[in-house]
Amino acid sequence: MGSDRLPSSAPGRNFEQRRGRAVETTTTITATAIPSQQLLGHNVTIGGHLTSGGGADIVGVSVALYNTDDPTNEVRIATTITDSSGNYHFTLTDSVATTHRYTVYARGQSTYSRAKSTEVLVAYHPSLLRDVSRAALAHASTLKVSNLAWYDLLAIFLILAGEGLLFAGYLVAGVGVQALNVVAVSVIVVALHGERVQLVQALALVSLFRVVNLSFALVPTVTLYWLVAIYGVMFIPIIAVVAHRKLSRHDLGLTGGLQLTYLIPFGILVGVELALIEYRILANPALIPTYSLVWLVELSLVMIFAVALVEELLFRALLQPELVVRSGPIVGILITSIIFGAMSSSFGNYYELLFAFGVGLLFGVAFYKTKNLPFIVTMHAVNNILLFGMLPFLPALAVLR
Repeated sequence: MGSDRLPSSAPGRNFEQRRGRAVETTTTITATAIPSQQLLGHNVTIGGHLTSGGGADIVGVSVALYNTDDPTNEVRIATTITDSSGNYHFTLTDSVATTHRYTVYARGQSTYSRAKSTEVLVAYHPSLLRDVSRAALAHASTLKVSNLAWYDLLAIFLILAGEGLLFAGYLVAGVGVQALNVVAVSVIVVALHGERVQLVQALALVSLFRVVNLSFALVPTVTLYWLVAIYGVMFIPIIAVVAHRKLSRHDLGLTGGLQLTYLIPFGILVGVELALIEYRILANPALIPTYSLVWLVELSLVMIFAVALVEELLFRALLQPELVVRSGPIVGILITSIIFGAMSSSFGNYYELLFAFGVGLLFGVAFYKTKNLPFIVTMHAVNNILLFGMLPFLPALAVLR
């Protein structure tokens, strides 16, 4: 590893330009970290693609990876050459819980301009249950709480305050506080010019989710089709945030492979157990009019692809990773679980709050360990399918028999 300061020329110019020769084609280089959050001692791949202004692949060009933690002293980490498709990649790892910023540069040739990628953020953190002692992990988590900015703490406070008002029966006030959080975050994002806003963006989505979710109160009779409409609205801001942050499928946990062959069956079993517990707490009515195969299929589709997918994308894929990066795995998962549990305040049941908090911890640790969103969605969806589509009919079916 050597310290190599970048040329002071502006992007778009190279050495030939300084000799008076014009560069014929501008270039573009992309950079993505997979994964952007990694356990200590595990590899992170930073890769991308170098293309000309017309979209053609640029082959055999030298590219360099720089650590840009200190913008005034960018340090070259490694160099490589683009392959026959214009692609490149670097493999990194770290043994210290920290966050690094990286930028990739293509040096340029006589006919191509120099290119600079957007900055890539990579966070390394210890495993929740291994690699470090409990004392060391607790100490690290305590130190990293300070990484939560005042506006992050404000957003968390407003979410919990809004849910507290809702639990106490003050519906309008609760919605008002959540709406205030959305407005406050919008102002904060503009004021910060897009810097360190990933966490507060995710927290704003939580408040927006609550405001949208409470539109149930405007519907005289809640049906599956209203669920699709209401939860479907949340896909719009979620997709916008994912696109803005350029998150990959791996970042979101949308992975498959052989891992799913045992995670999905296990998720189904866990979901069944959770439903049995939650139904004893709520004794809720069904969301479908009759117990039939057609209605169960419709309910299952809604619970999997609308309710469970939206909530897990929001809490596990967007919110929890940002909290883990800022405050460590224990504190990050704990805060996410508290917020997730608080979102059950509309039931007005203390036991349901505790149950939802516990489920949040379970889902949070499972996602942190597996980085597999389909597994978490399976547990969540199976719980909801049984809770709202099967268990409420059991007393009536028992009587018929």
